[in-house]
Amino acid sequence: MAPPSLPRALGLGLLALCLLALLRDARARPGNHLVGGRVDLSPSDPQVQKAAQAAVASYNMGSNSLYYFRDTNILKAQSQLVAGVKYYLTVELGSTACRKNMATGDRIDVTTCPLATGVQEEVIVLHPTFQQTRP
Repeated sequence: MAPPSLPRALGLGLLALCLLALLRDARARPGNHLVGGRVDLSPSDPQVQKAAQAAVASYNMGSNSLYYFRDTNILKAQSQLVAGVKYYLTVELGSTACRKNMATGDRIDVTTCPLATGVQEEVIVLHPTFQQTRP
């Protein structure tokens, strides 16, 4: 077996040195997030608000309630970058005074519906809400 050539040995040595430096650098900054890991977001972020509205609309479609729900408070928001963005939301929902009308099938803006008094409130965890990124 022939000994490795000098350029190849130097290249492998340089690669090993770079990998060790990256590993040491990653350990030195524990506050950094892992690639593909969840990141905390502000509940007031416009993208979080948009994702919450989409999630509540989906929740209303699957709910057996006679009334629409709307989000009253976003308690926690996180995102995860994969092939797109996944949102993980913990949302407080309140029942509204707007009744679902199955006959017309009209879309309603639940953000304009007043909250019903003395009725049901729920805290739900919605995940993942997925939003494809544009190339």
